[in-house]
Amino acid sequence: MKRILAIVLSLAMILVVFLMAGCGGDPDETTGSTGTSTSSTSGTSDTTNSTEPSETTGSSGETTDSSSDTEPTSITYTGFEKPYGFEDVDFGGDTFVIVADDASKDGWDASKEIYSDGTDPISVAVRLRNDTMAELYNCTIRVEATPTDNVGTLISADVTGNQHNYDMYTIKYGSKSTSEAGNVYNLYNLGINFENEWWDQNWVDTYSIKKSDGTLTLYTVLGDFALSSFSATHAIMMNKTVYDNAGFSEDVYQLVRDQKWTMDKFVEMAKAAAHENSGNSELHYSEGDIMGWVRTGHATHGLHAASGLSMVTNDNGAFVFELANNTTAWSDVVTKAIEVWAIEEAETIGYCDVQTAVSSGKTLFGSEVLDVLERMKDVEGLSVGLLPYPLYSETQENYAHYVDNHVYCYAVPTSVPHIETMGEFMELFGFHSQYIVRTAWIETYSYEYCNDIDSAEMLEIILNTRTYDPGYLYFNWEGEISNMIDTGKNNVVKFTGRYESIAATAFETYVNNISKNEA
Repeated sequence: MKRILAIVLSLAMILVVFLMAGCGGDPDETTGSTGTSTSSTSGTSDTTNSTEPSETTGSSGETTDSSSDTEPTSITYTGFEKPYGFEDVDFGGDTFVIVADDASKDGWDASKEIYSDGTDPISVAVRLRNDTMAELYNCTIRVEATPTDNVGTLISADVTGNQHNYDMYTIKYGSKSTSEAGNVYNLYNLGINFENEWWDQNWVDTYSIKKSDGTLTLYTVLGDFALSSFSATHAIMMNKTVYDNAGFSEDVYQLVRDQKWTMDKFVEMAKAAAHENSGNSELHYSEGDIMGWVRTGHATHGLHAASGLSMVTNDNGAFVFELANNTTAWSDVVTKAIEVWAIEEAETIGYCDVQTAVSSGKTLFGSEVLDVLERMKDVEGLSVGLLPYPLYSETQENYAHYVDNHVYCYAVPTSVPHIETMGEFMELFGFHSQYIVRTAWIETYSYEYCNDIDSAEMLEIILNTRTYDPGYLYFNWEGEISNMIDTGKNNVVKFTGRYESIAATAFETYVNNISKNEA
């Protein structure tokens, strides 16, 4: 059933591409799988040759004049039209070249976010987005796929050589050094409106930091084109057959909706579903027992991040060592996380083993990144659901999920000459990705990989509660918190006392470094 649905989705998207081509666009000529030619974004977009203001029909059926200063509230977008305020954009045949990791080092592939010749629904949607932009704005999107360690080399050569071969590039492992180096633009200078919903607002809010002169900066960004920010999100997968066999009286999805999906409820279900088959009165995945919860060591991070507490927060453009402000709350979370981690119905196993345990029905819950769902897509007879990490209490405002540091954020090198044009491109790249690519990604993960409407709802909850703690992505302190949970030793108070001055120095050094940046 899942494979049939995938084929239907792919065919539907391909049909749209053909229909667009028939209206004047040639998909085969507008998008390439690699990009070795020099970027041609040498001019600014044409916004002066408009004739009459365009009209947009909204969901109410009324016609609105787009020449108004305020965007009409009745506009309903599909992703195949120009958004309000960009009706006159024409890039004049420019090519936008994006350098991206090709997955040859560790399997994490950023290049497929920009172009893929695959036949799966997500790849088809990526091409459809590119072809839509080619048709609407007279431009080409091209990817330069290269190993991780070559991405920075190419960009550095572009900047130091005063060339312009590339327009944007992907960075993983947090991007702190990239922000400090002075080779990328402060994205606020590109005229981008980061309040638009296709930008990851949690990333923007976390990493918008002021220089010493008060200038607000943001050197890297995530948008709905950054599919790794979806697939690298840590969540909980559930084998629905094991769930059904356990005979739970409560609907776990409804518990999530009602804000009653707590750590206590999670433990209760894990204990109830576990079953010892080996005859030695112990529970071990390797002995064929059915576990309540399997995870890799990274699930300790998922446990404390689920509280919504961050080690480092942003207060009006300044990093704050939040552990010092909320030491008691942090200590309580770690105490509870230790308790949850230590239940005998749970076991820490290898990366591939988590995937196998979930797909073979040897566990109720499995903690891993969402990308694991794609790796299990061809398992016959598998019925898998998706859940957010549990709340620490029913009074907690939101669910919360950390994103693994393999996430690829995007930056614009200072070798790009016309930043206003680049800013317009990024806005449009994000806008069309939101409607075309993000939608396809969610539908594929929900209905092909999980095949139920409940998981689609859970997936939206998970994606909307992603967090990006600088204590993890920028300053590399998170491991000590995870170690407390793994070893059962709550040292939050000592840790906070030891790191408070270290954090203050680290924040000051970061601000001093970015204050030297000219772009």
